[in-house]
Amino acid sequence: MKMRILAIILLIAFSGCQSPKKEYDFTFYKGNIKESYYLKFSSSDTLYYINNFAYKEQTFFTILTSEEKEKIQNILDTITFPKDEKFTNSLIEDGETNAFNLKDNKQSKNLTIHGNKGPNQFWSFGESLFKIKNLHKFTRTNKTFDLSVFNKILSAPPPPIIN
Repeated sequence: MKMRILAIILLIAFSGCQSPKKEYDFTFYKGNIKESYYLKFSSSDTLYYINNFAYKEQTFFTILTSEEKEKIQNILDTITFPKDEKFTNSLIEDGETNAFNLKDNKQSKNLTIHGNKGPNQFWSFGESLFKIKNLHKFTRTNKTFDLSVFNKILSAPPPPIIN
């Protein structure tokens, strides 16, 4: 009997020793000639989709599966943001822009990639988020988000000087 009680106490003590998952406030932006949207994830099972195409902002939500939530959480736990915050073509051309904003309780990190420039792991992450988005049906909501940080992240470079 004493062994059983001791085993239960040890089990409870060790289960409480797991390191807690980091809480994130993560926003992804994807824009090209066909679409412009944000995906918002905050360590819960809800994924928000903010459609910004043609400057008509509409917000929707869906519930992620536990596997999808875990996949996003694991990537956010391990991905390393580069020191440079922007990787873009110097030429003016169409292409896809992905921007990432990750806030945790300590800091905020930003990255913009455009025209196949930038770290491959971020292009892959953007593609996996795109696939998750396309697997879901979203429900309209009136919830709003402050996306003003993307005004700076997505600001276009000045046009080239022509002599």
